[in-house]
Amino acid sequence: MKASNNLNQLLSRVKTIFGRKATSAANSPLEAEPPTGIASVSDPRLRAAFADIEKYLTDNYGTPVAKLRYQDYTNGATLISEDSIFALSLAILTEPDGLYNLPDNVMLLVAVTSTNDTDWLTEELGKLIVFLRELGTTHRIQHLAFAFSKDKPDNPAIVKEADVTCIRLY
Repeated sequence: MKASNNLNQLLSRVKTIFGRKATSAANSPLEAEPPTGIASVSDPRLRAAFADIEKYLTDNYGTPVAKLRYQDYTNGATLISEDSIFALSLAILTEPDGLYNLPDNVMLLVAVTSTNDTDWLTEELGKLIVFLRELGTTHRIQHLAFAFSKDKPDNPAIVKEADVTCIRLY
């Protein structure tokens, strides 16, 4: 549960980094809680990209769909995996408003954690980056960005600032 709170706090800070408070596009006044499944992502292109990521996580790590949460925003969508073997936090932004010189149409990898050892995680992170690069080309996502903590890279719960590195995919 602590890892989930850490990811939630980190995503909240990433939203702050992009300079505007994203409002949920999936909220409905009749619902007590907004839906968190892939169907809650309104942009069909982003939904297709997230479906491929969901398949990657299931095929490679056995991540159950129940451990994945999606949230739709006016400027993109996020995916948070709460699986202990390989958890990630990823945002696909259609309009980050150029903050941190990020272009529109960018996939931002915010966090990756695992209960496995660091060597295993490093190897799997490399495979994930290659997959995300190919995914970007397939789904017309032009950029892949990584957020690096300036404060405590080993503790995402207390990140206050992050350096963002962006790579053009095609």
